[in-house]
Amino acid sequence: MPPHPNGSRPAENGNGHRNIGGYRLLRELDTDSLGSVYEAEHPRLHRRVALRTIGTGVARDVSFSRRFLLELRSYTALEHEAIPRLYELAYEGDSPYLVTEFVAGSTFDGMLGDGQRYEPLGIIDLLRPIASALDYAHSRATVHRDVKPANILLAEDGRTLLTGFGLGTVASFNTGPGASGPVAPDYVAPERLVGREVDGRADVYSLAAVIFEATTGRRPFSSKSWIETLSRRLYEPPPNVREVAADLSPAFAAVLQLAMDRDPARRPATAGELLDRLEAAITSPNGKVQPNGVVPKRARRALRKLLRR
Repeated sequence: MPPHPNGSRPAENGNGHRNIGGYRLLRELDTDSLGSVYEAEHPRLHRRVALRTIGTGVARDVSFSRRFLLELRSYTALEHEAIPRLYELAYEGDSPYLVTEFVAGSTFDGMLGDGQRYEPLGIIDLLRPIASALDYAHSRATVHRDVKPANILLAEDGRTLLTGFGLGTVASFNTGPGASGPVAPDYVAPERLVGREVDGRADVYSLAAVIFEATTGRRPFSSKSWIETLSRRLYEPPPNVREVAADLSPAFAAVLQLAMDRDPARRPATAGELLDRLEAAITSPNGKVQPNGVVPKRARRALRKLLRR
C-alpha cells in the first residue's frame, strides 16, 4: 500500500495484514486531507472499529497537535446514541490515530447530487437524531464545526449518526472542485470563514445548508468556482429555497433562510429549534399538511426505506 501523502503508512505483520497499533486493518473506507479511515479489528478483543489515521506531516504541526488534543478531550466526554463512541487515542510513531465505534452503513452525501430531492418532512425526521446530538454536544461546550452530508451516517440498523467530532477545528478547508473531504465550503458558516470564534449556531447554519440541498437538489450558493462560493457566502444574503424549488412553502423557506443568516444572533438558537420551526412551517395547526406535496408519516417511512436500499 502506498504511503499517505502526509507520510503515514500502515505496517505489515508476518501474515501480510496491515496493522496500526494493535489493530488489524480490514479495508480502507475513506481518504482525505488529514489521513485515512479504515475498518479495523482488535485481534484479541475481536471488536470491529473505525480507525482514523492522521498523516505525519499534519501531526508535526505544533498548533495542530494542541488543537487536536483539545478537541479529542471534549469528544471523549460525549455519550449520545447518535454519536459514535470514541474508544482510544494513541500514536503509531509520530502519527496519532483515533479508534471509534464502527457502524455499518453509508453516508448521506451518497444520496445527494444530480438534482435529487427529498420530501421536507422526511428529511426533518431523518435529521432529528443529528439535531439531538448537536444540541447535546453544545450543552457540553462542544461545537462540531463540520456538519455536512459526508458526516451524516445512515446505519444499516436504521440509526442516523453524526461522525467527525474532534476533527472540525484541525481540518484544513478542502476547497477543490467537488470537495468532500474535511470542511467542504458549501456548508460552513460565514463567521468561521473569517476566523471568528464560533458557537453552536455555526452548526445550526451548516445543518440548514444540508436541509437546503436535500430539499432542493442544489447546494446553497452553488457557483462555478469555490472562490465564488466563499465570496457569495460572506457577502450575499442567504438564498431562498423557493428560487430553486418553487413548490416549497413560503413559511418553510423563511425559516430556512433565517437559519442561514450571516448574523448568528438571527438564527434559531438550537438545532432542535430549527427542525421544530421547519416542521411547524409545513404543518397547519390542526396537524394537516399544507398543500405542497408532503405526506408526513408515510413520506418519512418511504424516505428511510429509499435511503437505506
